[in-house]
Order: sequence, then C-alpha cells, then structure tokens
Amino acid sequence: MSATPHEARHGALPTGTVTFAFTDIEGSTARWERHPNEMEWALRRHDELLRSAFASHGGHIFKTVGDAFCVAFWRPTDAVAATLAVQAALAAEDFSAVDGLRVRAAVHTGTADERDGDYFGPAVNRVARLLAIGHGGQVLVSGVATDLVQAALPSQATLRDLGEHRLRDLARPERVHQLLAPGLVADFPPLRSLAVLPNNLPLQLKSFVGREREVAEITALVAAHRLVTLVGSAGVGKTRTSLQVAANLLDGSGDGVWFIELAPLSSGDYIPSSIAQTFGITLPLEGDAVENLARALKAKHALLVFDNCEHLVEPAARVISAILRGCPKIKILASSRQGLGIEGEEAYRMPSLDVPLAADRFDASQALRSAAIALFVERALSADKTFTLTDENAPVVADICRRLDGIPLAIELAASRVKMLSPRQLRERLDQRFRVLTGGSRDVLPRQQTLRALIDWSHDLLDERERVLFRRLAIFVNGFTLEGAVAVGGGEDLDQLEAFDVLASLVDKSLVLAEPEGDSLRYRLLESTRAYALEKLSDAGERELFATRHLAYLRERFAEISAQTDSSGRTHELVEAFAAELEDVRFALDGALARSDIIAGGTLLAEIGGSWSNLGLDAEGMTRCQRYIASLPAGEAQLLARLSGALAFILNQCGQKIRALDVATEAVAHARDDGDPQTIAWALRHYGNAATRLSRFHDADAALTEAEALRGTSASLQLALLYVRAILSTSRGDLESAARINEQLRKAHRSLGNAHGESVAAGNLAESEHARGHTPRAITIFEEMLPALRSGRDRGGLATALNNLAGYRVAVDDLSGAVLAAREAIELRAPTEPDEVYVGIGIEHLALVAALRGDFPRAATLEGYANAALTRQGFEREFTETTTYNRLTALLREGLLPDELARLTAEGAALGPEAAIALALEEP
Repeated sequence: MSATPHEARHGALPTGTVTFAFTDIEGSTARWERHPNEMEWALRRHDELLRSAFASHGGHIFKTVGDAFCVAFWRPTDAVAATLAVQAALAAEDFSAVDGLRVRAAVHTGTADERDGDYFGPAVNRVARLLAIGHGGQVLVSGVATDLVQAALPSQATLRDLGEHRLRDLARPERVHQLLAPGLVADFPPLRSLAVLPNNLPLQLKSFVGREREVAEITALVAAHRLVTLVGSAGVGKTRTSLQVAANLLDGSGDGVWFIELAPLSSGDYIPSSIAQTFGITLPLEGDAVENLARALKAKHALLVFDNCEHLVEPAARVISAILRGCPKIKILASSRQGLGIEGEEAYRMPSLDVPLAADRFDASQALRSAAIALFVERALSADKTFTLTDENAPVVADICRRLDGIPLAIELAASRVKMLSPRQLRERLDQRFRVLTGGSRDVLPRQQTLRALIDWSHDLLDERERVLFRRLAIFVNGFTLEGAVAVGGGEDLDQLEAFDVLASLVDKSLVLAEPEGDSLRYRLLESTRAYALEKLSDAGERELFATRHLAYLRERFAEISAQTDSSGRTHELVEAFAAELEDVRFALDGALARSDIIAGGTLLAEIGGSWSNLGLDAEGMTRCQRYIASLPAGEAQLLARLSGALAFILNQCGQKIRALDVATEAVAHARDDGDPQTIAWALRHYGNAATRLSRFHDADAALTEAEALRGTSASLQLALLYVRAILSTSRGDLESAARINEQLRKAHRSLGNAHGESVAAGNLAESEHARGHTPRAITIFEEMLPALRSGRDRGGLATALNNLAGYRVAVDDLSGAVLAAREAIELRAPTEPDEVYVGIGIEHLALVAALRGDFPRAATLEGYANAALTRQGFEREFTETTTYNRLTALLREGLLPDELARLTAEGAALGPEAAIALALEEP
C-alpha cells in the first residue's frame, strides 16, 4: 500500500483496502435514564478521550452516531493500537458517577467505497455486525484483520481465538479474536452471535446491499405492531429484508427468532406441523391442528418470520390469526405478494431499489450511491473479478437497473451475465430479457433461477379473470388510470364492475402498482412484468385487437379533454394529460400508421394539437403531423385542416415563419372545404399568427376579423384570437394596445383558474413591456410567474420564459442573473432536443455575457454555433433575440480582428450540439 507513511495517513482519507474501528458504550441508554446530568459530562469526556486516541494513531473519524464512533485507518496495526489506547484512557478516568463506562470495540479490514467523507460497502456493514456481538470493555478483531496484525501487535498484546461466529448480516461465519493486553478485562460472557442465540435464521451466501431506510422503517413497525406483512412484487427483496430485520431484532431475550418458509409447502394443511417442527414440538393427533399449535406456543416470547405466504394466503392467515389470538408474546413478520387480510395487520409495501433518473448526470463514484447500481456492481464482481464500474459504463449500468425497475433479483440475474456480455451488450439484449436473465444459482428456489420463472410463479396464482385483465393491461406503455383500465381491459367477458374488482386484486397481489398522482391514483406494470404480460397477450391472439382499443380509448380521452378545454379555456389540462400519456400516445400513433389506421391515429394527433411544443418536443410534433398529413386521404378536409393548423403552430413556435404561413394557408383551404365554422376559425387563427410574424399585418388583421365574426366560437378560441391580436399589436409597434390586451388575457385566464394560459399571457406582457423600454417591469413579471411554470409540465413555456428573462437581465447588465436563466433554459431542453432553437437562443445570450466580460474568443465561438443552429432550424429572431444579437455582433466586431472573428465563428458553427452545450455551460 503506497500511502503507509505516518505523515500520509494524516493527510488523506484511507481508500482501497481500509481498516475500520467501531466503538460504542454498552448500556448507555440506561445510564442516561439514571444519571442524566452526570452522563452529559461523561459523554463529553468520553468523546475527548476517543478523539485524542484515534487522532494520535492516524485514525480518521468519519461518522459519530450518539456515543458510537466510526473510524478508518490506513493500517490495521494502527487500528489495534488505537483501540488499546482508547481502553487505557477510559480505564484511567473516573466514571463512577455514571456507574462506569464500558466501551466495546471491533476492528475489521476490507475494501470499501469512500464517498463525500463516508464509507460504504460490505466491510463497513461487517465491522458494525462484529461490534454488535461484543460486550462492554471487549475489543474484537476479525479474522482478516487478525491475519494482518498477528506479527506486529503492540508490546504485550495478544489475540485470543474465540472461534467462528455467525454475525447478524447472516453471511458466512467470521473467525473472531479478542484483543488481550495488561489492563484489559480478559473474561466476558459468550459472544452474542447467532450461534448462541435461539434462532434458525438461514445462512446467506450473498451480502445484503442497501435497504437501510426500509430496515429501519420495518423494525419500527414490528416494535409497534404484532403483525407486519411485507408486500411487493416478485424479486423485490421481501425475504432477504425480512431476514435482516429479524436478525437485527435477535437480542438474546425471550425465545428467539424463527423462520418459517412456506414456499415448499403444497398445502396449507402442512403449516401447523412445519411450525411445530421448527420449535421441536409434537402436536396431538386429535383436535384441530391450528388450535393445538396455538396452545403449544402460548407461553413463547418470540418473533416468527413467515416467508412466501402468497400461494397459501387463506390457510396462512388462519394459522397466524390463531397464534396472535392465543399467544400474546409472539410477534409475526410475514412476506407475501399480497396482504393477509387479518385484523391488526400492518402492511409495508416493499419498494424497488433506488435508481438514478434518466436525466441525471453522474460519474462512477456518484452512481454507487444508488442501491440498485451498488447491488449490480457487487454481484458483477462476484461473477467476474475484472469488472469495473467506470465513468463511461456507469450510465449504461444505471439504464439496465432502471429498465429492470430496480428489482433486486432481476438485477442480480443481469449482473451474473457480465462474464459473457459487456454492460452495453447486456442493455442491448434486455428486449429479450427472458432469454438473457437465466443465470440464477442452482441452490435457490427454481422460481428464482430465471426471470421468467419468477413471474410464472405469480401468474400461476391468478384466477382466469385476473389473467385476462393482466395481459390486456400490458398494452399500456407507461401506466394508466382506473378509467383506462376499465375501458381497454373490460369487455363482454369482463364488465366494468368486474374489471374494477379484478384490478384491485392485481394491485393487492403486487402485479400492478398503484401510485399517487395528484388527488387520484395511476397504475402501472413493471417493465419486466409488462414484457411477460405482452407475451401472454400475443399468445392469446389479442395484441392487435387491444392495440386498436388502446388507440380508441386515447382518442376518446383526448377528445373529451379538448372539448372541456374549448369550453373552459383551461389549456393546462390538455398539457398535463398529454405529459402523463406521452409514451402511450407515441405507441398508439406508431401502431396506427403501421396498421394503416390513419384516420383514427390522425384524430388522436389532432386532439393533441400543438401540445408537443409545451413538452419541448417540437421536432417530434412536426414529424408526426407531416407523416399523418401525407398519409390522410384527400376527403378528410376537417382532419387535414386541424393537423395543418397544429403543424403551423409548432413551426411558429420554432421560428420557422415562412413554412408556418404556407402550412397555415393550407389549413385555411382545407377548413373552407369542410365548412365547419369552428374549424375555419381555428385555421384563420393559425394563419393570422403566421402572417403577423412575417409582418403581413393587413392579412393577419383580415384573418382575425373574419374568425371573430364567425358564430359559435368557443371560449378557448376567443382567447386564442385575442392572443394573436396582442402579438399583432406588438409587431405593429402599438405597444400600449399590446400591453392592454395582454393584461386583459392575463386576468381572463386567472379568473378561469388557467395557470398555463395566465403564464403565456404574462410572458407576452413582459415582452411588450421590454419592447416599451420597461425592462425592469418585464423582469418582475417573469420572476413572479417562474414558480408556477417550474411546477407545471410546460417545458417549452418554461424554456421560453427563461431565455427571455436572460435577454432582459443582460439588457440591464445583470450578467450573473442572465447566466443563471440561460443555463437553466439550456439544461431544461438539452436532454430531449439539443440542436434546437431554445438551446441556440440560450447559448446566444451566454455569448453576449462572455463578450461583455471581455472574453471575445469564447463569445465568438458560442455565437458561431448559436447562429448556425438557429439558421438550421429556420428560426427568425424576434425583439428580445434581435436585441441580444445586434449588441453581440457589434461587440465582436470591436473586440476581434475580422479574420480571427471569422475563424472562431466557423469553429463554433462546426461544433456538434453536445460540444457546444458543454462549452456554454462551462464556468467562465
């Protein structure tokens, strides 16, 4: 080990192979209760002595919890010497006022991951478990640490072999030694290991990773309730977690902790005899076996752990209920895919392991903070000792864990494949996950050896109605509402009321997850479970049928929302619904094209309209509208008009003004062919908007006047026409009228409770104020509306607001504020569509900031990219963007020679989006 000199040990946290010394005070809680005032002094003195002893031997105290110290050392000899010094210092102090302080210590060596000054990994858990079996005044040393210090012990110190002991991590036994030296107590009661405490908890060959929060929560529930049931999907880790909780609760009091495995039992009739066998009890042959068991256990003070109850729910519930009634000192911790339905039962739903979000950026060290990734890495190392988590493959491993929904067993099966496949190859094969994830150990239950067998076990326990709805729900890509489940999954063989009941049963059995969304619930299948259910749907020959029903449901849902929006003007409801159903809309639209179900798919797309822009998906919205417009038959005039209007709206949002006007002209022509006044009015609205942005004010005014005169226009359309009137006034230079109309719109939307519409009107009001020279007021307007925008789903609106705010702030020379706003706009949009107008605008604002700060080369490079990107998108700058552009180009011409300016802007134009974004986001 390179960093072994004493000086180096004091300068840096130990890394790699680390020796840990953990200590705590035995019986401190009782001492606090008896001597609260004296313990305050005693603990303060205890801390002083320990800190001094550890520091003098190169120890790094990385955590203290209450009276417990967690210390890391470069060398095990230093750790042992430090614990001796601790005991000597404590022995020399008079703690008689608190009946003495007896401190136990444990020393262990192993590899650990250091992050932000803390340590993680099996070695840390191991030393904590070793400490737990010791007694006050005793120093325990693990087998690994003993081997390393045996030849270099402090003078007169020796190690006494206490034999092998099972610790409460349930892993392999640990060879434990006790440190002996003059002045140390030598004789103690037997260690409080699993070998000497009453239990039958099975040895676990793999370490327990993560779940600290869950273990603490479950432990608290067991303390407060006599029956706690862990419920959750297959492979989520219910068994391993319940075992760890049980081990933690094994304190030597009472009659112990006993594990009852129900999975091998084919009948509930065998449950009483299995429990009796565990306790070494012989039940009478006469009478009811359950009642006989309850009588036999009546005096027991124990914790029973019932595992895998799902296939025997009713008989298990009967046995457990009888025990709870007849045995007042027994508590029960059960695991099952569904609750037992017993009075007094406290159900705890086991979550998946945490996984980074798709948009998160992290390196290998940061990735290991995720329990799912940590589990993958540890199991991958077991399969292939050469495996390394790197900054490059960490996002790939995160994606694997994410696609496996953080399910521990699925992650373990995937990690076992790294000896044959790289992480990238493994991720590419997850679409065939049931063929790939088959590498389970032969010594586990058969259903845990492959991913398919795991889900087969759950599926086989369903009745026919549950199997029918389960496979039909797989047609939903990203979850569904209760109404969606009933509309799509129901039918002649499963009416609406039945579908509701069956869905509730699937939730109870952990095959469908129910998650809060606002004031209601949204349901989903885990990705692996959905893949399995889709296979079942295909095997039943129903996939095409239910894809069509799925499309019909979405079409009807969005038609209803659009109708409500038209009458109420509450435009945000459409945006919110679209954001929730985005993946399902994509699936439905792609499927409709593939099946040539063009009219149904086109109708769905028309109901969504221009909402693609609100989610920052302009390019996708344009592409989809263009495909459907090209595929629709000529006779579908109304649908062509609506899709062309949506396309024109998106083009305008992206600054492609000429194309937008052409498409809007086509929309008006199709609408006139159809003859519906509402359709014509909407098309004229899109035309007026496009004409305004090209300074064709007379044409815009004529279109708006015609639309306003049409009868039957909805509230939403009236507000939309007024919106264009405001833009027209701004473009004409009638800023007073623009401000008045925008304020009118703002108040109208506020009265409707339409936060989205209000924010759009406020944004336009700020633009007109900025154009009038009232830039500080424009800044205030935007700052007031940002919280509401950030809390909504309108990414496009938020990006626009932030970019405009950046422009306003740089206009008043608030350069730091401009940087913050522009960076947020870029980061908001970059993950979805990095080469698009919002990113280009943000980069251009940052280029101006760089020029104002005198960094002309950086400014010229950024402007080269921004100008090229905006040109590629056909974007034409409006007032705020033009102001920034003009000021920037003037500064660049003053600060750089023509040749240098040309070279730098050309270099910027040649950058790819990711490189340009990285340069823009660099700290200056």
